[in-house]
Amino acid sequence: MSIEIKLSKYIKESDKARQILSERLGITISSLDFQIALGSVLGYDDHDSTSVLEHEFTAEQMLEKLGNYEFNFPEEIASVTFEHSILPKSVPQRLDEEEIKNKGEIWVIHKNDKDPFPSDPHAHNKATGYKLHLGTGDLYSNKNKPLDKKISKKYLIAIRDKVKNIALPDLLV
Repeated sequence: MSIEIKLSKYIKESDKARQILSERLGITISSLDFQIALGSVLGYDDHDSTSVLEHEFTAEQMLEKLGNYEFNFPEEIASVTFEHSILPKSVPQRLDEEEIKNKGEIWVIHKNDKDPFPSDPHAHNKATGYKLHLGTGDLYSNKNKPLDKKISKKYLIAIRDKVKNIALPDLLV
């Protein structure tokens, strides 16, 4: 079954389950929070939660898996983005992680990621959880499963150009 069909089925079934859980618990559960929760009960970390697609669960099976899960997600009430940092230059910055925004997508790079695959460092797409090899542009849905697509050299360079505090792997495209 193609990834597009799996994704379509997952969205349909997870939307049903998410709506039932939201009503049952009296909270709003975002699709990303739902995906992370389901991935968590299946043993995946937050950055690998797209692996839930491989299970092809029905809404009922998802609800069963999440029966005892405690949704304690902090509710984000606002997100503010500035063109340039508003912090004074003398304020120490984190050097272990960067969040890159490009063309409406957010990619997070952890300098000391516990899993150095597919590159060290690599980027995680915040919305999908896909991993990006920062040298080749190859995309991965999980540790051992490359997608049959890669990002273009132009966009790979655009992301790399925004990274300031982390040494990147050699560009191999």
